[in-house]
Amino acid sequence: MIAIVDYKMGNLASVKKALAALHYDAVITSDPQIIADADGVILPGVGAFAPAMANLKEAGLDDAVKKAVDSGKPFLGICLGMQLLFDGSEEGASRGGFIEGLGIIPGKVLKFPAPETTDRGLKVPQMGWNDLKDVKGSLLCEGDYVYFVHSFYCAPDDGNVVAARAEYGIRYCCAVEKDNIFATQFHPEKSGEVGLAILAKFARRTRS
Repeated sequence: MIAIVDYKMGNLASVKKALAALHYDAVITSDPQIIADADGVILPGVGAFAPAMANLKEAGLDDAVKKAVDSGKPFLGICLGMQLLFDGSEEGASRGGFIEGLGIIPGKVLKFPAPETTDRGLKVPQMGWNDLKDVKGSLLCEGDYVYFVHSFYCAPDDGNVVAARAEYGIRYCCAVEKDNIFATQFHPEKSGEVGLAILAKFARRTRS
């Protein structure tokens, strides 16, 4: 069984529906014990960084997520769920500061450059399909088009954890893999057959 962490932010039903289409049992839960007992854990997310961290802490789910990662079971962060794994984010912080994250992956979450500073004048947020680049040795990703909705991107301290990059004004990390941790800035559950294939690869690892 796969636990989908419910901290009141995210398209939880879409993730569960995608797993059901792949014939994997999943439960949407805010119960730390269910998360602890699950074979794999998914931390989805849509919204702002600071309220998400506040919700996690208020429900005691920050510790539940850290324990799930430490247990070695397969763990997947999606979109905001990827960003929350980092040390901190510029989103919602005072100038030059950061809102504290879960601190599981060393690095920061940064805002895309202003459109006028890029040679293409791209709008922020990035909304729509984009292709994956620099996919080398990834256990989940392949070079294909996937769906993004975000204004901030992850910048890990260790480049070895980067599983894929994308380009939107800049080339940035859009997926990480480290031991049992997998995370994508894009939404596999909204990325058609490519996204389902990624979720299937993750889900199969929960049965190993």
